[in-house]
Amino acid sequence: MAMKPTSIQCGDKQVAAIGNTALLNKTKIGLFCSRKCPAIKILEAYDKFKKWAADPEIIIISGFHSPVEKECLKLLLAGKANIIICPARELDHMRILKEWQSALDDGRMLIISPFKEKRADKQTTFQRNQLVAQLADELYMPYISQDSDLNRIIAQRPMVLGEDNIISSVDVKISSD
Repeated sequence: MAMKPTSIQCGDKQVAAIGNTALLNKTKIGLFCSRKCPAIKILEAYDKFKKWAADPEIIIISGFHSPVEKECLKLLLAGKANIIICPARELDHMRILKEWQSALDDGRMLIISPFKEKRADKQTTFQRNQLVAQLADELYMPYISQDSDLNRIIAQRPMVLGEDNIISSVDVKISSD
């Protein structure tokens, strides 16, 4: 099903949006996981995804592109959590999957994209991941491989590792003493 996106201001970017834009104004957890992920990390992440899915107050933002991220999306769609999907391509010609329609209708989903490209590529994927990191208040990363471009994004944002691999932004203060 095709839905016409609207244009909204999102941070310093103009983006196309479909769904509940009010989700952007709330606390969001960004999800990143490399395509190749050890089984133990998948199991740990799956337990967290089940908890998220049951929480109607939580908002997860991601590209939902890697296999682990896709599995998370399936659980979130079946549950009560709020979802912000950031595809690495334009929305004008994007088909809305029937699995997404209920979450959109219930106001639990937002799809946003700043892109004009009809197909995702390495550059738009990297830029999409930057957008997710910028919009998220916290990041959850079950596994990031050493050679992943995600490491470049993580390096751009001062963070602290917290409980359950939740990473929060921190203000860095440098003392001149």
